[in-house]
Amino acid sequence: MMGYLQRLTQDLDRWIETGLVDGGKRAAILADAARPRRGASGLGALTIMGAVLLGLSALTFIGANWEMIPRLLRFGLMLGLLWTCLLAAGQAFKRDAKTLGHALALLGVVLFGAAIMLTAQTFNMTSFRNTAVLVWAVAGGLTAWQVGSRPVLILATGLGALWAGLEAGNVHVPGTVWAYLPVAAASAFLAVRMRSLVSVHLVSLALAIWTAHALHVWQDRHAVGALETQSAAILAFAALALAGSALRDRNITGAGIVAGWMTLITLFAALLIQIPLDGHLSAHDTSDGIGYGALALPALAVIALLCVLRVIAGRLKVWEAGSLFATALAIGALPVALGGEPDAAPLVLRMLVGGLIYSACVALILIGSRQSATTLRTIGIIGFVAQTLYVYAETFEGLLDTALFFFLGGLLLFGASFVLWQVEKRRSSTDRPFDDASAGGRS
Repeated sequence: MMGYLQRLTQDLDRWIETGLVDGGKRAAILADAARPRRGASGLGALTIMGAVLLGLSALTFIGANWEMIPRLLRFGLMLGLLWTCLLAAGQAFKRDAKTLGHALALLGVVLFGAAIMLTAQTFNMTSFRNTAVLVWAVAGGLTAWQVGSRPVLILATGLGALWAGLEAGNVHVPGTVWAYLPVAAASAFLAVRMRSLVSVHLVSLALAIWTAHALHVWQDRHAVGALETQSAAILAFAALALAGSALRDRNITGAGIVAGWMTLITLFAALLIQIPLDGHLSAHDTSDGIGYGALALPALAVIALLCVLRVIAGRLKVWEAGSLFATALAIGALPVALGGEPDAAPLVLRMLVGGLIYSACVALILIGSRQSATTLRTIGIIGFVAQTLYVYAETFEGLLDTALFFFLGGLLLFGASFVLWQVEKRRSSTDRPFDDASAGGRS
């Protein structure tokens, strides 16, 4: 809060100096910004955790005496507790006791899931336990939508991801769990409408895990090599990252979170793909399967299309889009370039891949700086440092080599800082005519 007030004070002084803000309103703006805002508090967290503990207590008591309770009475107890919580939540929201309402609604959804599980146990329907989790997630999502409860939505989003994980490990459901995509889409829609950033994080991580599992299934079915799978994974996550960035350009809530996670995963996978290129490839790491092209070519087409669209929209510079696509193209071409004799990747090819990864990291830093996207800029810096450490570990030995490494690294950093300075200088020069025109209009 203090950091925000300090930045706001500095911005206000600058805006007052340029005439954008009336100086007489400075004190009122700072006083309003310093007022405490209603939001997540310790009281609300304690209330919600207390409700969850009460629910667990009731479930434990019923479970301890489950065999002694007649079946009809079991259903009566569970339904009575469930409806009591939901009706009480409605009354709490009606009386503007939102924290209590969220807690009771969350407790009601927990009891609903417990009722499903205990019912399946009573009638020996354990083979449908995964479907029960899906029903639980759907009921939680509908409840969250109806009462406008973010805690309930977070639970429902987590349950949907749990169901997908259970189905992925189910021997009776071979292949990719395609049914999770509409579940993820519904969760993302509710998260955007209700502005639940925690739910967006959960959907992003679940979608990343789902994509990794889908690639694993694809590898087994098409008998492709490990290097092809790595390249395909990078292209797939890169396409998702650009799609998230395109949605962020349209000010979609949480799209930046999706773009951040997918960019981080893409960069991490791109760094890891260099390891098998250091002369440690085996015959099973590459193959001539047609299945790789069927996945890689559409992914490259999507990446190219999104880059072009973002250039047209003015969100990317031409060279930034070119460096990102060139990196994707080089990584996508690796299995083809190393097909047949994959024992040792040529040094020129390894240097080319490393250089393109460097250029992609610099592009991420510049894009993040220009668009004030701190996450994107941080990911680019992390990737730049990680790539530098990898080059050092693979190339230099001894003190003289280390000195040379630090010298070259210093030159690279100075070059990057000079480019950033030029970008900031160009931005300030393009913004100044507008400011001068505004000042002239006021005078």
